[in-house]
Amino acid sequence: MTKLLLTFFLLISFMPVLQAAELQESIYKNGVKLIVEEDHSAPVAMVQIWLRVGGRDELPGKTGLAHVFEHMMFKGSDKLAPGEYSKRISAMGGNDNAFTSTDFTAYFETVPAKRVDEVLAMEAERFARLKLRDEDFQKEIRVIMEERRMRTEDDPNSRMFEELSAASLRLHPYRNPVIGWMQDLEKLTIEDVKAFYKKHYVAGNVVVVVVGDVDFDQMKKVVGKTFGRLKAAPVPARFNPLEPKPFGPKRIEVTLPAQLPMLAVTVPVPVWKPGENDREAAALALATQILAGGRAARMQRELVDEQRRAFAAGAGYDAHGMGLDLWYAYGMLGPGQTPEAFEKSLWQLLDGMAVKPVDEKQLNAAKRNIIAASVFSQDSLYLRAKEIGRMEVVGIGANNRDRWIDAIKAVTAEDIKMVMGRWLKQERSTTGTLLPEVKS
Repeated sequence: MTKLLLTFFLLISFMPVLQAAELQESIYKNGVKLIVEEDHSAPVAMVQIWLRVGGRDELPGKTGLAHVFEHMMFKGSDKLAPGEYSKRISAMGGNDNAFTSTDFTAYFETVPAKRVDEVLAMEAERFARLKLRDEDFQKEIRVIMEERRMRTEDDPNSRMFEELSAASLRLHPYRNPVIGWMQDLEKLTIEDVKAFYKKHYVAGNVVVVVVGDVDFDQMKKVVGKTFGRLKAAPVPARFNPLEPKPFGPKRIEVTLPAQLPMLAVTVPVPVWKPGENDREAAALALATQILAGGRAARMQRELVDEQRRAFAAGAGYDAHGMGLDLWYAYGMLGPGQTPEAFEKSLWQLLDGMAVKPVDEKQLNAAKRNIIAASVFSQDSLYLRAKEIGRMEVVGIGANNRDRWIDAIKAVTAEDIKMVMGRWLKQERSTTGTLLPEVKS
């Protein structure tokens, strides 16, 4: 088995990455955009409706509204009773769901390819003629508040990361939780929901993505008869402020009824802007992969296995955001392990990568892992459509998807040394420590 895996990764190293199928696009007069990737390997299709609206588009005091509205989209329209949309999708052998982030909202369905026309008609129906009833809102807002209690309020680690994000940024909307602050959720009204719908659920904010066993010309006609007939309306400008430069390191301490302490560090870093910072963003991605990409990664090997500074450690970077990304690293601390010792060792590791180029074997292994993940994702209609939709709505452009792998391949050890020294510096960081509450 080990020999087979080694052979596979060697092949990836020397072979060009499998290029995704050609994207075909159409833009309608009302601003709706259609993107299709044909794949006739099976009689199935993935339909995703993406909107350029998310948590960043909420007004102060109205956090969580984008996520609330996602829930309301399943509460019926002029022609669809509450819950009927999902029942119809299930009856045709498909499944459906939705998700919201700071940058976007998306609704998706996996269905038999021959039923795509029907699905698009239903999506356009609920998009244009949604029923927004106060009784439905009152039920959903209680569900969402309970969801927040379970996922954040009652989870010390999640709560600490939420507080750390808020402390790390002054203007950028990534400082607010997508689910919203509890005090805002408690004050939202059905009138807030209606105003949000009217302002943001407009044709010019819609990107329709279809991947699977479909014909582009047929999809053009179907979308033209459904989403293409939506009334044109002004598209509101998105909130994407320039975050002020950090003046120095910041720290917070969060005391909660946790079992064990945790330390986490965040640093604002650039996201990918094709043609402007390809190597820089790719170098940040590879540096993070080297630090935290699996059991052989340096944080695991050096901080956990060798130095015993934590029982678990990790890091993360998302190059496909808007404006910036909040790079992070963390350590979960067990008995006898202190936040001070973990923090010192973490910065020794990060600072060392800014002084000494990473080992070429580590760099090549990180490249292989990122490329392999991209290759494997081509097996999933859902992941392919998600990559297309997300890159399109955040402003990267879906047609740049192959360019990211080219950027990964081009990164050198010196590139990683440069980004570590320029961006991942202690004076630009915010450190959060979760301390278990001491019972008196």
